[in-house]
Amino acid sequence: MALGEAFRACGNRLTGKAATLMAATGEAAITGVCRCNNVHLCAWCGTRILAVRAANAQAMADGLAAAGYGLHLGTSTLRHFERMPFGSNRRGERFGLISVLHDGWRGAYGSAGRPWRRLKAEFGVIGYERAYEDTWGPDTGFHLHWHTLWVTAAPLDADGQLAFRRAIATAWADGVRSAGGYEVSQTCDRPDCSCGGEGHGTDLRSLNSGEEGETARYLYKDGDKGTAKIGLELSRQDLKDGRRFGRLGPWQLGDAAADELAASGGVPGIFTEKYRERERGIFGVRKQYRTQGLNALVKALEIPQDERTEDEITDESGGLVPILVIPSGTWYRHIARVPGRRLDLVKVAEAHGVSGVRLLIESWGLRWGIDVFDPPTEDEPTTQAGEDEAAAKAAAKVAALLDRPAARTFAEHVHRAHRRRTADA
Repeated sequence: MALGEAFRACGNRLTGKAATLMAATGEAAITGVCRCNNVHLCAWCGTRILAVRAANAQAMADGLAAAGYGLHLGTSTLRHFERMPFGSNRRGERFGLISVLHDGWRGAYGSAGRPWRRLKAEFGVIGYERAYEDTWGPDTGFHLHWHTLWVTAAPLDADGQLAFRRAIATAWADGVRSAGGYEVSQTCDRPDCSCGGEGHGTDLRSLNSGEEGETARYLYKDGDKGTAKIGLELSRQDLKDGRRFGRLGPWQLGDAAADELAASGGVPGIFTEKYRERERGIFGVRKQYRTQGLNALVKALEIPQDERTEDEITDESGGLVPILVIPSGTWYRHIARVPGRRLDLVKVAEAHGVSGVRLLIESWGLRWGIDVFDPPTEDEPTTQAGEDEAAAKAAAKVAALLDRPAARTFAEHVHRAHRRRTADA
């Protein structure tokens, strides 16, 4: 259902000439394959990267609350209808909801603008951490919004909280209007509405003052009652469903598109069309952003943060040992292009180790030592010439033991390839 080449290559295309199956007790991973690191589309990369970002936001919130700073969890939304396109931020074709969302934020809280300077002066705003989120529903269309953790120099009292909410709501409404969006809801006449008459374009909950703050601490403390945490609220859209009936989160929309294509014999329908519209429009959108001022404060307070790069996060080889090497020919012909086999390798390696993997490989009609190989030992060279020589020895052993023409042919081929490389060198 996806069209992006980088996303389609994730976990599928090799970075070199072989893939390696790594395993330890209860864990396994395949290395030597491309990773897209796309937090918006890829369920494999996204869940791992967002888990780290959520933990960072959680640690930051805990540290700032302990140091006496004010924390305020807000949401900024757009008025939207089913006919409105997702849009794009790509150069030369900015349009639609995603463009209004970004331009509205820049106009409301851009660091060079007057509203931002006023927020800092009046409410002691130090900075914020902002996360992007979207859902889609057949009746309401795309619903794009920001979740934001605002940090002030000190907690605000009840009057200060209300004034702060109204200030950011006014700035957001003005920014969206200037960006060409519909008027943002700032009033509400529904009786007993949770917004308190302040409208639904902007929501703000202060997390560390009075009884409300004590209750809301469960948003970011490790409680045991299943309540949400700040890190999850900011980062883990992969764990959320669309709140309103019939509204789908990104992973749910992907599942619906896949089911639709399977049921229709590959003919795209509404779910696939909307999935691909979002896939193209999400390009260049930052899932999470933390202001420089807030970053500086976190460092000054020595709040621990996981500073691994996305490549380091999605590399799961740490603590695992290689148990199987799969050459590129075998990988593409018999594993990567056969649905389910990559996952089968990992699951069997987790549960049963080398013995289980050997049985699985043989059940696919592949031969150990011919189609796949044992990993090189620690004292074996890891250069290309060393890998060729190790493969040649393994194939020769199989040929000698089994006297199979295919094994002998393979051994001769590897020997010839090794001699050519040696001559070229």
